[in-house]
Amino acid sequence: MKIGYTALNWTIGCSGAKMFRLKSYSHEKLVETTQNNLDCLLTMLKFNVKNNLLFFRIKSRLIPFASYPVMDFDWKEHFKDDFNEISDSPK
Repeated sequence: MKIGYTALNWTIGCSGAKMFRLKSYSHEKLVETTQNNLDCLLTMLKFNVKNNLLFFRIKSRLIPFASYPVMDFDWKEHFKDDFNEISDSPK
C-alpha cells in the first residue's frame, strides 16, 4: 500500500481549503476563495504525482457554502475549465 495524506499539504505553501464566515459572504469572496482552492488543489495533485503519493482526500471546503441556501451562483459552470484542467492533469 502507498502512503498518502488527507487534504492539507504544508510542503507546497497552500492548503486548498480556504474558507470564510457566512456573515462575510459575497460573490467576489466566493469566487476568489474557490479559485484559490482549485489552484491549490491542482498544485497538490501535481506534487502528489511527482512524489508518487497516490492516496489523497480532498477537503469538503473546496467550494465554500456550495450546499447552503445563500449559494445563488452557478459555480459548476463558472469553474468548469478549472475542473477540466484538474481532471486532465498528469496521472
